[in-house]
Amino acid sequence: MLFADAFKYKQWANAELLALGERQLNQMPESDAEFFVRILNHTTVVDSLFISRLSGEAECYSGDNTRETPTFDELRARIVQNDAWLVTFAERATAEELQRVIVFRFTDGDLGQLSVEEVLLHLLTHGSNHRGMAARTLAINGLERPKDTFTRYLHEAQPGRRELAREALG
Repeated sequence: MLFADAFKYKQWANAELLALGERQLNQMPESDAEFFVRILNHTTVVDSLFISRLSGEAECYSGDNTRETPTFDELRARIVQNDAWLVTFAERATAEELQRVIVFRFTDGDLGQLSVEEVLLHLLTHGSNHRGMAARTLAINGLERPKDTFTRYLHEAQPGRRELAREALG
């Protein structure tokens, strides 16, 4: 269930970053605030594209970002929806499903072929990369950025880990 934990982490990290962004967006120059929203929008558009490919549904986007910058509330709603879908998918995915190969066309027209497992790994690393870019935008403006490490998530989600560590280390 490592993928399930990883997508729960992604959901948690996105929520933390969005909360910080919402509180601080108006403290950034307009160009940085727009970048913050657009880079996260790119991530959720890519998530949506691969969700469509995984589920066999029609793709909702023709590019890897939208022409118009969404409002913060629209962005959050898309991220929440995609994260919930990915958590559920990862929780239910069997070993056989993870090996299933999907063939698709990238938005630039190039052809692609990935296993479901590779798609999930891509979405995790892609999301992490762009959360880092958004967090850096907060940091360069002297604002609070998330402390969104996987280890922090695991210990918050499973507080018993700390107690087990105390027992093991005396």
